[in-house]
Amino acid sequence: MTGPQWLTIYIASTALCAILAVVWAVPRVALWPSLCLIVAVFVAERYASLLREQVMASLTNVVLLVAILLGGPELAVVGALGSVPAFFVRRHGPRKARNALFNTSQFVISAAAAGATYDASGALLGGAFPDGRTLLAVALAAVVYSLTNYSLVAGVVALATSDAFSDTFRSVGPALALQIPYVGIAVLTVVVVERASWWGLLLMAVPVLIARHGLLAFQELDQAYERLVRSFVTAIEIKDHYTRGHSERVSELSVLVAEELGVGYEERRITKYAALLHDVGKIGVPLCIINKPGPLDDAEFARMQEHPTIGVDILHDIDFLEPELDIVRYHHERIDGGGYPHGVDGQDLSRLVRIVTAVDAFDAMTSTRSYRRALGIDEAIAELERCSGTQFAPEVVAALCRTVRRVGWQPTDEFVSGELLGGGAIPDAPREEVRRSRGVRTPGTGADAGGGVVDTAPVDGAVARRRNGRSAAQAGHRRSPEQRR
Repeated sequence: MTGPQWLTIYIASTALCAILAVVWAVPRVALWPSLCLIVAVFVAERYASLLREQVMASLTNVVLLVAILLGGPELAVVGALGSVPAFFVRRHGPRKARNALFNTSQFVISAAAAGATYDASGALLGGAFPDGRTLLAVALAAVVYSLTNYSLVAGVVALATSDAFSDTFRSVGPALALQIPYVGIAVLTVVVVERASWWGLLLMAVPVLIARHGLLAFQELDQAYERLVRSFVTAIEIKDHYTRGHSERVSELSVLVAEELGVGYEERRITKYAALLHDVGKIGVPLCIINKPGPLDDAEFARMQEHPTIGVDILHDIDFLEPELDIVRYHHERIDGGGYPHGVDGQDLSRLVRIVTAVDAFDAMTSTRSYRRALGIDEAIAELERCSGTQFAPEVVAALCRTVRRVGWQPTDEFVSGELLGGGAIPDAPREEVRRSRGVRTPGTGADAGGGVVDTAPVDGAVARRRNGRSAAQAGHRRSPEQRR
């Protein structure tokens, strides 16, 4: 069976279990308490926080624990139905009905499991609420609720994406650990209701708001990371007119290739940020080199080669970016050791580095620059395949080729820095002649504009090595802006 078929079976099985639980619970609860709990769950879900893509976190577990303590598992099961209208109010897009069905079902099942745990452990331990033994039973119920809830969510995300179950569960683990202590809010709420009055619930607004702030912190921290990274990208593109939009495209396509290779969520997140920042070191390269309209000489190209090291120096004190540093440091290296600035080979290049390196070269080839129009997708793929096994990792090249064809990736034909042309036009000459006129080796020939034979990388800016006693410069070769991406 295919992945979508397994996903359908998983959702249908979850929904069937939930329906059975609701059928069992409805005859056992009173109307008004049920309506109150449904409204409370609706409010909790309406203001859920984004934990990671496709996963939201809320205080619904607190509300359902209160329901278990006040009315047993049956009241919690019925109260979980409040997530249905909340989901339709909060969500937009296709498959709302299916998503609402699954989310409500997993809340129902989690509430039933937590309620059964509380009843069983309470009967085993004895005691009267709120003594120590019943509080232990409440804590056990909270743990069971959270584990059931997050396991069901991790399962559906794993089936709907390329993520492994363990990777998905790990990515939501911090919120799970945070929600279990919220059991104290549930216990305090029940004590207020039983020993004071329902009006005393107004006092619970303060701890509930504090708890919600804890969930929002995850979302806000991630947004702060995103803003910081985007500010670096903006700084790069203000300085480097030739490659405006390049970082975003490399980031987007790198994540898609990572998904194609089965990379987990956390590593895809690292890939996204690192690909956005891979050229941040250009901030430290002189502007006259960055935006030089003609070929670079040897001294200028040597300065350009420093930008990966400069990038690492800029980012190394930012703790959350530490996992991304290797991608910034090595994104111009080759698996045969012929890259720059460190000359390391494939043994030192992680899977994520290999992905960004290949995508970086692909976007450079398929983007229009002031000195030549973008190569077509088929031409760029052919060049990647020609360099597979020497410059690029074969498995990454294969995944990249599958991805661009699957998503219909298109070359970036519009040149966004037309003011640099001084009123001129982007050359319309045959592409190979344009490449030769810029001193770039014609793919597959090894011949440069001056007729000498050089051993250069296609468009990744790798250093030309000496052959027959002559350097690329001696053969009349100069690095083009294409090699400065």
